[in-house]
This record gives sequence, C-alpha cells and structure tokens, in this order.
Amino acid sequence: MIKKDIYNKDVKELFKASAKDRVFRFVMADRMIRGAIVHSTRMVNEMRANHDLGPLDTLVLGQAYIAAGLLCSGLKNKKDRISINIQCSGPIKGLDVESNVFGEVRGYLKTQHIDVKNLKKIKYLSTLYGAGFLTVTKYLDNSPTPYSGQVALEHGSIAEDLANYFLISEQIPTAFKLSVFLNDKEDVKGAGGIFLQALPGADPGKVAKAEKMIQHIESLGELFAKGQTPEQVIQKAFLSLEPQFLTSSRVEFFCRCSKDRMQGYLKNIDKKEKKDMIKNGPFPTKVRCHHCNSVYSFSKDELRKLGK
Repeated sequence: MIKKDIYNKDVKELFKASAKDRVFRFVMADRMIRGAIVHSTRMVNEMRANHDLGPLDTLVLGQAYIAAGLLCSGLKNKKDRISINIQCSGPIKGLDVESNVFGEVRGYLKTQHIDVKNLKKIKYLSTLYGAGFLTVTKYLDNSPTPYSGQVALEHGSIAEDLANYFLISEQIPTAFKLSVFLNDKEDVKGAGGIFLQALPGADPGKVAKAEKMIQHIESLGELFAKGQTPEQVIQKAFLSLEPQFLTSSRVEFFCRCSKDRMQGYLKNIDKKEKKDMIKNGPFPTKVRCHHCNSVYSFSKDELRKLGK
C-alpha cells in the first residue's frame, strides 16, 4: 500500500494519532449486552487523503469504515474478515468496505465522487441512497464457505440499515452510532462509532434502555474532537448499566496490496492484451488498487520482464 503522508513527516503527530485509534470491547447489563466503541479519526483522515475525497464523500465512506472497524471487533481467527457492500440507485451508487481480525480497514465508493447539484439543499444523507440493498459477508477461517446476508435499504443510514440487517438476518437486537465530525473548514476533527448487541437471555427492558441511551449520545466525533476518550464516553452514557471494559486493539486504514501483487495481476492478464501493452504502453503503465487508491507504476522494461 502507498499511503499518503498527512502528517508532513511529523512522526510524533503520527504516533499520537495512531495511539488514539483503537477499538475497545466492553460488556454491560450483567454481561448480557456486548459492545464496542472505536476511535477512528486518523483512519478516516488517511482514507480521505488516499481516495481524494470531498466532505460529502468523506461522511458517507467514513461511516462505512467506522462500521467495518466496529464489526471486526468480533472476529477471532487470523484469516477472519467481514465486508459491507451497498448497492443503491441514488447518487452514492454504492460502496464496498471490509475489515479483518487485525483491525485493518479498506474500501471505496462505487462512484469516484458523489455528484450532487446543490449540497446546501441536502439535509439528510438518506436522500442520497435511494433504493438498494445492503449485504454483509463474513469470511471465517473455520468455515468452508463465506456467510452472506442481505437486506433492502429501508433507512438510507448505514447505522440503521446495519441494525436492521442483524435483526432480520441474524435475529439479534443491535444498535450502531457512527459519527464523522467536520469543522467549519471541512476538516475531519473527530470520527468514531459505537456498536451494541444483545446476547441470548438479555433482559428486554435493559436492551430497550441501552438502545435509548445510545441514541442520546451527541456527536461522537465532536466528543472525540474535544478530547473525550472512548472509556469516558461509554462510562458516562451507560453508567446505570455498569459497563466493564475487556480488551482493546488497533484499527487502521490499511490495505495489503503491493507492487509484487500487482505484478502477479499483470502476469495473469490475457496474452494478447499483455503483448499489446508491452508494445504500445502507455509508459509507465499504472495499476490502481481500488480498495485504497494506491497507484503502482511499471516501466517498459518491467513489463517486458513480466511478459517472459
């Protein structure tokens, strides 16, 4: 992966931002509700820089990245990963995001930029989705085939439609809070999310109480921008349900693409197409990873070697 430097080679600032970006797992309500909260400001900012996104694109794709970062908190084996796919008729067109057990998140919008004529008239992101479907696919190390479930988009909100997916497809009461906070200059100053899920046997009254509590949390991204920590947010918001933190782990915008992998792709393309590429170029030939927008360049000599 070729990641753009948004810290101007300031290693201290990079490490500070990296240390804050983590997903924290917790339980509450007598261990009958499990949850996760993710601080992901650096991840969303790096995603925005690599994909060259405007503020609206950042809000939409950023929420999907945050959701994927939360969902990877439940993965266990080293090859486990989970993907969120949206296909829709509105200006967003769709998106594809995935995360793995290591907290690495990558993904892209299916339209390079969301084309909206008058941004000022947009009050809700839901108007940008239109009709469509949300698909969640789990690739688990101990399962011979992926598990995939799909629901129609009913809310035009990644948080609400994911909650609807878990209720319909997996029969599990679930709630999400996803937040990207942009300041007056349209810079991302805070980003994060919360995920709650009822465990079998959970008290329905406490589940309903938790769902109300999560909705009353103000902009999570703004809270993080003001310096609040994930632990402080959860302890304050769910105090009466006595949350207990368990473990935490990294979350990061990261893709495992590389020039070597792209060479493998070029080696396997049709022989006729490869021959034409070596003869006519363009040079250098550029191959782009759609997951992270990294671009790998190959000279004419490198292409010739791949053709042997």
